[in-house]
Amino acid sequence: MTTLRFLNGLNTIGGNIVEFVNGDSRVIMDFGIASNFDDKTIQQAIDDHDLPHLPDLLLPDQAQKFAHQAIFISHLHIDHMGALKYLQAHEIPIYLSSDAKKLYEVLIAEGVEAPVENLHALADQEKIQVGSLSVTGFLSDHDTIGPMAFLVDDDEHKFLHSGDVRINGPHQDRVTRWSDLVANKLLVYLSEATTYSFATEQPLVVANNTSEPVYQEQDLVPLLEEEMASIQSTLIINPYPRNVERLINFNSAALVANRPIVWEDNYAKIIRTFAPEATVYQVVATDQPATEFNLHWQDLMAELQQTPRKFVVQNSWQKHDRLTEFRDGVYLHFNGEPLGDYDPHFAELQKILATQKLDFVPMGASGHASKQDIFDLANKISARYTVPWHSFKPELLADQLKTTRSEAWLPELDLYYEFD
Repeated sequence: MTTLRFLNGLNTIGGNIVEFVNGDSRVIMDFGIASNFDDKTIQQAIDDHDLPHLPDLLLPDQAQKFAHQAIFISHLHIDHMGALKYLQAHEIPIYLSSDAKKLYEVLIAEGVEAPVENLHALADQEKIQVGSLSVTGFLSDHDTIGPMAFLVDDDEHKFLHSGDVRINGPHQDRVTRWSDLVANKLLVYLSEATTYSFATEQPLVVANNTSEPVYQEQDLVPLLEEEMASIQSTLIINPYPRNVERLINFNSAALVANRPIVWEDNYAKIIRTFAPEATVYQVVATDQPATEFNLHWQDLMAELQQTPRKFVVQNSWQKHDRLTEFRDGVYLHFNGEPLGDYDPHFAELQKILATQKLDFVPMGASGHASKQDIFDLANKISARYTVPWHSFKPELLADQLKTTRSEAWLPELDLYYEFD
C-alpha cells in the first residue's frame, strides 16, 4: 500500500512538497519554501506550515522512521528547494539533474546558497530504487537549468510529478517525450497549475498592466538584439541568474552585436561553468588586475560616459545601488529580482529608475505553461486522478477536468491518502 501526503503547495504558488510512503520506504518530491520565516524557530515554522511537517528531517537528534528514503528536486527555484538548507538528517540522499546539481554547487561556492550534503546527479530517464519505490527522472522544460519530472512506481501504481513545466519553450520535445511515456498509465498525475492563478496567460511584472506583452523564451534574444542595435544610450539588463541558458544566449548575442554584456562576477562564474569556451566580460574587484575582459567598475563607468553603447551592463537587485551612477537610458527587466510589484523592493526599484531617468521595459518570458497547455497536457496524460497544485486557484483546472476522463482531486494539507 502506498500513502501520499501533501505537505505544502496546494493553494499557493510554491513551497511544493509531497511524500510517498510504501512500507519502510519514503520518497519526498521537492523541498521548497513559499515565504521567508527568518524570525521563527524551526519548530514554529513547522507548526505554521512554513516548513513541512517532517520533524524527523528538520529537527536535530530525531530517530529515522524509514529504512529507505530520498528527496528528489525537480529544479532549483527557491519554492522547490529552498528548505533543503534546514535539513538535519544529513544522511538522506538528494537527487536532481546533473545540470541542476552543477548549478547548485556553483551557488553554494559563491555563498548564494547554504551548503547541503549528499547531493546526487540524476541522468535523464535514470531510475533510482528507494526500497520498494522506484523513481525515474525525465528532463523537462522550465526557465531554469535541468528541470525534471518524476515518475514514482510501487510495482502496482504509477504516480507522476510534473514539476514546473512549459510547453512552448526551447525543450518542448522533452515534455512531449515524458508525457507520451506515461499517457494512460498513471494512477495520479500531479500537475502544476500556476497560470490558473492569473487572469492573463502569464504572471505580469505589474499586475494591472493591460499593455504588458507576453513573450516566449525564443523571443528574447531577437528582442535584445533589437534593443542593442537601436538604443544609443545606456542599456541595462536584469536577468534571473538560474536561467542559465538565457544568460549564455544573451552573452553570445551581445558579442556578435559587438556590444558585450559586462556581468557581475557570480553571473560570469555561472556562464563560464556551463560554457567554458565563451568570452565573458565581467566587473572585478579593485584588488584584482584589470584586463580587456575584467573591468573595474569605475573604469567601466568612464568608458560608458565616453561611449554609452560600447557595453550592455547587467545589474542585479543586490547591486542596485550602482543604478544611481547612471543617467538616462533603458532598463530591460528579464525576470530578475524583484520579479514584480508584489515584491516590496519593486517600488524601490521603480523610484530609482524614475530618478535616474532610466526607462523600465518588461521583457520576460514565463517558465510556466499557458492554461490551455496545462489542460491539454493533463487531458493527454489521462491519469485516473489529476491533482492541480502550485496555484492560487487549483479549482479552476479541476473544474475544466470534468470534461475529461481524468478525475480532478483536490487533496488537503497533511492528510494521509492510501492507495491499495
